[in-house]
Formats: sequence, structure tokens, C-alpha cells
Amino acid sequence: MRAGYSDISLNNDPLTSELRRPASPAMRAYHGPAGAAGNMTPNSGRSFDARDNSSSRSSAHNLAIGTDRNYNMTQSDMTLEGLAERWNAYQAWWAKQYKEQPFYRIWTRSKWILLFSAVLLLGYSGALFAVSLGYMLGHFEYSVVVMEFHSNLIYLALGGSILGILSAIMGLIGIFKENRIWLSWYTIVLWPVFAIYISVGYIAFRRAKNHLRVHLKDEWVHSYSREQRLLVQRQLKCCGYQDSMYFGEYDLRCFPMINLPGCQHKYNLYEDNVLTTAWTISFGLAPVQLFVMIAALMCSNHVDGMLRSGRPGLKSFKEK
Repeated sequence: MRAGYSDISLNNDPLTSELRRPASPAMRAYHGPAGAAGNMTPNSGRSFDARDNSSSRSSAHNLAIGTDRNYNMTQSDMTLEGLAERWNAYQAWWAKQYKEQPFYRIWTRSKWILLFSAVLLLGYSGALFAVSLGYMLGHFEYSVVVMEFHSNLIYLALGGSILGILSAIMGLIGIFKENRIWLSWYTIVLWPVFAIYISVGYIAFRRAKNHLRVHLKDEWVHSYSREQRLLVQRQLKCCGYQDSMYFGEYDLRCFPMINLPGCQHKYNLYEDNVLTTAWTISFGLAPVQLFVMIAALMCSNHVDGMLRSGRPGLKSFKEK
């Protein structure tokens, strides 16, 4: 050590300050003010003393190194052995808190935000999965018509909801295990979920707002098969498009002289209602999904109060 270092107090060292402070407001409230316990009296007047190079410290001294925010470093604290000793003291203090404190005192604010966002994602993804599956199984009114003409929307919604449920489960595992690898994958998977949800809204919005009445008439006349026309007529209880004489498909329920209205008005209202509901729900979920993604990006690295170091060989007590 050079002579000019003897009067420097290392309170501004970032690793030192991080190692010396409690991890969260809840922990600081539990720990109390610095120096409240007898063996944890702050060494506020102690500076970097070249003569203090003792290699053995008491357990109280180690605890002060790990948790006392007013502790000032000594020469031996700056060696590799001292660094490892300070880290181990800090880990010992955290291990004790995990054993003695209830989970709501240990959990950080970021962890609560992550939990809320993951449960929220699981909730609306599960609801979307139930609705999509209900249409596929025919449990909703006109579900046969929806599956015939809008199966792409149903399959996209089903795939997005399954991916959303899996990502939410992945996030919950990462939250409760406090595993940053799981949370990293959770953050990545949220992006394709967002893309799928938005694509459902985009497809439905584009069809609903792009001359829907003209497209439906053109499709009825030129694109629909006999089975598709019969399907619409039976489900909506109508005959023909404009009337029973205009491109109607005849069977026992639909024939030229029957007193049934054409399908044009009912079919237009039905299509507009289905598509508007689809893009409204999709675009309504977009800000919620963005909140979940931002929460994952901002809070995944703070799922616990453990302070990480890039130096090799320093592991938390959970990793040992």
C-alpha cells in the first residue's frame, strides 16, 4: 500500500457499500438502526489503518462487515481473502433471515410486482384459452360459423393463450425459486405472446374495417360452397343472400316461396359483432401485456435481495 492511502475511508466503494447495507426496506426495518445491537456498534471513526492486518475476526466483526452501513474497511478487507470473508458474512446474515423471517418480510417489492404480473398473465391467458377451446368444441352460439370462416383467429388465440400460460408458469417457477435463468426465459417468451395477441386484433380489425359488406357479398356469390351457404342459412335462420331467390341454397328449410328473410342483414351484423369483439379484446390486452413485459424486464434481476458480484468464486448461500 502507498503511504497516501492511510487516511482514505472507503465508504464510496460501490461493492463495499452494497455489501454493507440491508437488502430491502423490510430488512432495514427488521435490522433496526446501525449500532442497535451491542456487537454491531458502528466504527464511524475508524479509517484505513495499515497496521490492522489481522487475519482472524470474530463472528460479530464479520456480521458488522456484512450488514453495518457505517462500517469502514481495513487493509485486510481489501485483499481477496477479505473480500471473500465479507461476502460470506453477508451471505450468513441473509441465510439467517431466510430461516427466521416470514416470506412477506423477505420478499422485495420487485418480487411482489413480478408475482402480480405473472398471475395477471396466467389469468387472462387462461380465460382466452377457455374461450378458444369453447369455440372449437362448439359450446358457444354460432361457434360452427366462427370455426368455418374465422378458424385462423381461433387457432392464433389458442396458440397465444397456451404460450401465455406456459410463460406464466415459467415466471412463477422463477419467482418462487428466485432463479434468474427461469426469469430470463420468461421475459423472452413474453414477446412472441405479445406478437400473437396483437396479430389476432390486426387480422380482425383489418377485415372489419375494410368494406366488410362488399367482401361478404362477393364471397357469398363467388367463394362460398354449397355447404358453407347452407351452414349460414341454418345457423342464422335465413334463406338466400338478399332474398330466397338470390344465390340461395335450397333444402327442406329454404326454398323459393318460403317466407324467410335473406341472410345479408343478419350475416353482416353477425360478422361485424364477431370481428369487433375480437379486435377489441386483442387491443385491450395489449397495454396489460406491455405492463407484464416491462415488469419482467425491470424486476427480474431484483427478485431477491441478494447482491451479486462478477468476481469468480463468490456465490450466494443458495448456490452452495
